[in-house]
Amino acid sequence: MVDFRDLDFDDMPEWPLLPQLLAIGALILVLQVVGVWFYLVPQHDELEQIRQQEVTLKSSVRIKAAKVAALPQLQAQLDELNTRYEYLLKQLPVQKELASMLSSVNDLGIKSDLNFTRVDWGEKQVQEFLYRLPLNIELTGAYDNIGQFSEAIAKLPRIISLHDVDFQRVSQESSTLHFRVRAYTYQFKPEETK
Repeated sequence: MVDFRDLDFDDMPEWPLLPQLLAIGALILVLQVVGVWFYLVPQHDELEQIRQQEVTLKSSVRIKAAKVAALPQLQAQLDELNTRYEYLLKQLPVQKELASMLSSVNDLGIKSDLNFTRVDWGEKQVQEFLYRLPLNIELTGAYDNIGQFSEAIAKLPRIISLHDVDFQRVSQESSTLHFRVRAYTYQFKPEETK
């Protein structure tokens, strides 16, 4: 049996075989631990980062592929919205049509056997991307005739919406009504160039 306390480190080549093998094994073990610690652990960490990047990139590719796949459908929706926008834009009057709109409203009232006391444009109101044009209408006539007039207004090729409607009898014994309404039409507000 070898007494390890008697062994001198400087005389290692002259040690018996078992202590030499144990020392070599310990040295190999220390080198393995140092190699793992300084070489394999950083390599493993780098590999994990690369795997995380791979997962992120795959997710990004999936998202972009889904967007590309949805692009034709989105383009079709955009085309439909543009078509609707152009249709609605055509229903908004331009400045030169305002006088003829007022004339059309007046003609519709006359055809419905109504008597106008007032029909005129109010002051233009600026909104986010539109101008709101108030149209003040006051007239008298039978309830059915006022209904026909309102229906005819709705069928005009340009948008006119009725707001703030007020009905009152001309007198207690009369079936004739005084009809006051604030109507609105809208104009497209062109974008300001800077």
